[in-house]
Amino acid sequence: MKTINYLLKITSSTLIIFLLFSCQQEKKQVVQNQDIQQYLELTEDVSLEKLQINLKFWEDKLSANPTQFTYNVEIAAIENQLFSKTGKIEHLKKAEMLLNNAVERTGYKQSGYLRALARNYISQHQFKKSLDLLKVAEANGDKKQETIKMLFDVHLELGNNKIAEQYLSNIENKRSFDYLIRIAKWQDHEGNLDATIAYMEEALQGAKEKGYEGLITWCETNLADYYGHHGDIEKSYQFYLKTLKNDPANVYALKKIAWISFSHDKNINQAKEIITKIKQRYAGADIDLLAYQIALYDQKDINQNYNNYWTEVSKSSYGQMYNKYNFDILEANKEYNKAYELALVEVQNRPTAQSYSLLALAVAHKENPAKGLEIIKEKNVLKSYEPEVLLRVAKVYALNKEQALVKPLKKELLEAEFELGPVKTIEIEKL
Repeated sequence: MKTINYLLKITSSTLIIFLLFSCQQEKKQVVQNQDIQQYLELTEDVSLEKLQINLKFWEDKLSANPTQFTYNVEIAAIENQLFSKTGKIEHLKKAEMLLNNAVERTGYKQSGYLRALARNYISQHQFKKSLDLLKVAEANGDKKQETIKMLFDVHLELGNNKIAEQYLSNIENKRSFDYLIRIAKWQDHEGNLDATIAYMEEALQGAKEKGYEGLITWCETNLADYYGHHGDIEKSYQFYLKTLKNDPANVYALKKIAWISFSHDKNINQAKEIITKIKQRYAGADIDLLAYQIALYDQKDINQNYNNYWTEVSKSSYGQMYNKYNFDILEANKEYNKAYELALVEVQNRPTAQSYSLLALAVAHKENPAKGLEIIKEKNVLKSYEPEVLLRVAKVYALNKEQALVKPLKKELLEAEFELGPVKTIEIEKL
């Protein structure tokens, strides 16, 4: 008996030590200041300077030869890159104007220009406009494989899944980089995250073998995103660091590291510091949105950050780009009529499960909860695997007092805590 009691004591002590060690492991801070400080203090952006030099070169050529509209296309490509670099929406809109000019002057016969403009519209979330242009490019027939790839992208964004799958199957080279990144996107859409990561890793390896620096960076940031969704935060962080090593001024990677500081580490001061540094060289609404989310969680400077975001995103140039984020803000602030109007616009522009989740929640608030439930069933909203969609569905269930339906969704949503962030996690816990 003494031996048994002794063993039990050892077992209990070991269990306590194990639990304490596990908690310490869970609380480990992923983002380390020494890893990122050199990127926060960056004073020179070589790639931005090169873009500005190239822009002046082509603008001077256009000024000397105003009838050479092909120069507009060169300038538009640079303007698109400047948008990514600086976050200034004016660059994206200028590129649109220049590409429209080239498309019209070639009578919609130059498919390369059509695809370039379609790509610009995708960045602006104007997917129907993009689709119209790609249909013309498809009919033109030149470099049709390039058009087919983009038709997959746009149909998937519009929720035309069967058509998207058909275009995916029509991509001829199933080992190409362009196919691999699209089959990865398709698997993600289908909820197969392991397969998504495997295809993206294969695409990265191919880009490395061919020495395509830009594609390597693109793959690394996407893999970082996917590993974050998968719950492997350390691996996600390491991929963002790889991106910064190759491209020290990469704002996207820094912004995502700020998210890790905020959502995983709960290191609010560190996240704020990263955002402050980013804002010195970047002016997009996305960084204002992140600052606002942190303010909501921190309960400090909420109005200031709200006004900063809303002032920026209210610029007409943004169009429909931030509708789903604006909806969530309006819904949280109980501005249900405005949220409803926004949901109607989204359903019209993009009739996907995502859009119908907006409408279902808006209708549940504005009219009655039962109508919101009907939309979820009729539009098969639960076919989506996106946590933000499932959260809106859970809210509709809660408004209908369907706790039996809320419970399994709540468990699933809490597992997506990192992806949804601390503010939405608080909402989930209250369901």
